[in-house]
Amino acid sequence: MKNFLKKLKNFYKAGYPVLLIQTHEEKRLEENILITFPEKKVITWNMIDGLYNLREDEEMEEIKDVVDAVLKTENLPGESIYIIKDLYFFLEDPVVIRAIKIASEQAKKKGTTILIPSPTIKIPTDLEKEITVLEMPLPTETEIENLAKTIVNENDLKIKVRKENIIPAKGLTINEAENAVALSIITKHDIDKHILEEQKLQAVKKSGLLEIYKPVSPEEMGGLENLKRYIENRRKGFVDPNLPTPKGILLTGIPGTGKSLSAKATASILGFPLVKLDISGLKSSLVGESEANLREALKLIDAISPVVVWIDEIEKALGGVLSSSRTDGGTTASMFGYLLTWMQESQTPKYIVATSNDIEELLQISHGALIRRFDDVFFVDLPDQEERKEIIRIMNRKYKTQIPEKLAEKMENWTGAEIEKFVISSLYDGIEEALKAVKPIYNQNKETIEKLRRWAKENARHANKRKKVNKTTRKINAT
Repeated sequence: MKNFLKKLKNFYKAGYPVLLIQTHEEKRLEENILITFPEKKVITWNMIDGLYNLREDEEMEEIKDVVDAVLKTENLPGESIYIIKDLYFFLEDPVVIRAIKIASEQAKKKGTTILIPSPTIKIPTDLEKEITVLEMPLPTETEIENLAKTIVNENDLKIKVRKENIIPAKGLTINEAENAVALSIITKHDIDKHILEEQKLQAVKKSGLLEIYKPVSPEEMGGLENLKRYIENRRKGFVDPNLPTPKGILLTGIPGTGKSLSAKATASILGFPLVKLDISGLKSSLVGESEANLREALKLIDAISPVVVWIDEIEKALGGVLSSSRTDGGTTASMFGYLLTWMQESQTPKYIVATSNDIEELLQISHGALIRRFDDVFFVDLPDQEERKEIIRIMNRKYKTQIPEKLAEKMENWTGAEIEKFVISSLYDGIEEALKAVKPIYNQNKETIEKLRRWAKENARHANKRKKVNKTTRKINAT
C-alpha cells in the first residue's frame, strides 16, 4: 500500500489530471486519501449522494447527472482531489468521454486530480491518452492482522490473534476479511485459518476467473513414488527462507496415467489450496478482453498465494499460438507471451502443475520457452505390475469391491483410468466380462507411446519408480 500511495502522491504533485484506480474498495481508498493528503480538499461524487465534502463530512450539492458531475471539476477548489465514483459505468458514452476530456483540461489548470475508482480496466480508445491507470493493492497480512485485533479488542474477546492464522485471508478485500474474521469468531470462537481459507476460495469462485478443486490425498494416487517424493522434498522450499522457492513442474504422458490426479495430490502434499487456470475458458470474442481476463486471473493467483495452480492439457489451451496472427488477431500469442512473462517475473509463492498429453506439440508452440519456466519435466508412464496392484487396492476402497490383486498380471499396459473403468464395469457385468471390455490405449497408440518413452529417457524425470532387473549370465563350471 505504501508504494501505491507514494505513486499516487507523485502523480498528484506532477499534475496528472485523471487517474483510474483499479480497486473494489472505495471506502479504503477514501480513508487512505484523507491520511495521505491531510491538507487537501477531498470531494466525492456518486449517483445517489451527489457531491460530498469528505474532509468536512458534509453534503455539498445534489447533482445526479454524470456529465454535470464530471464538468463540476471547473467549480471545485484548486489543488483538490475529486473522486468520481460510478463513472466507470459510463466510460463508453461519447458524451461522457467528451466531458472527461474537458474536465481533464480544467483539472490541469486548477492543479486538481480526478480519481475514478473502478474494479476493472476498460478504457475506451478515445481516453487512453487522457487517463493513467494505477492499481490499488489488496490488504497486506499486517493490515488484516490489525483489523482482527481491532475486532477482538472492541468486542472484549479473549482471543489471541496469531499471524499464522491470518495468512489465509491474504487476497481478500478489507470488507471480505472483516466478514471472514467475524464468521470465524462466531463459528469457532477463534481466528480459524480454515474458515478464512474457505472465505478466500469463495471470493475466487465469485470472480469466475479460476476454478476451485479439492486436494486429493496422495494415498489415492497409485504408484508414481518418484513424483510423490519429489513434491515432498519441494515442500521445504516454501518454509525455509534460505532455499529458492520452487516454481512448478510439467507432467507429460498418455491420457489416464494420473497426471490430473497428481496435480490434486500436489496441493495436498504442499498443504495449499488448488485452483485450475483454464486459459481457453478466459478467451472472449471482444477485442482485448481475453488478455484482460488472463491478467486478472494471474493477478488473483498472486493475491491468494500460496496456492497450487493446475493448468490441464496446456498444449490445447495454447494451441494456435503459431497461427495466432492469422486466426485470432494475435490474441492467443499475446496471452501466451503474458503467461511466459508472469511465470518468469512473479515472485509470489505458488506452485504450477501443468499437464500435457502431446509434448511434441508443446515444443513446437513454445520452442522450449515454456518448458524452461518449470523446475522439471516428469514423464508419467503406464503403471507396472506393483503399481497396478496398488491401484486395484485403491479402487477396492473407493468402490467397496473385492477385485483380486493377482488380476494385475492380466492388465499389462493398462492405464490407471482403464483399471478404474474395469472396476466400475465389474460392478454391473462381472469381472470376466469387464476384463474383455477394456481396450487399452497402448494397443492403439503403441508407436506414439514408445516414441514418447524414448524422448523421456533423455529429457525428463520419471514419475514412476521402476524396479531394477538383475541381469544374470550363464555360469560355467570349469572344474
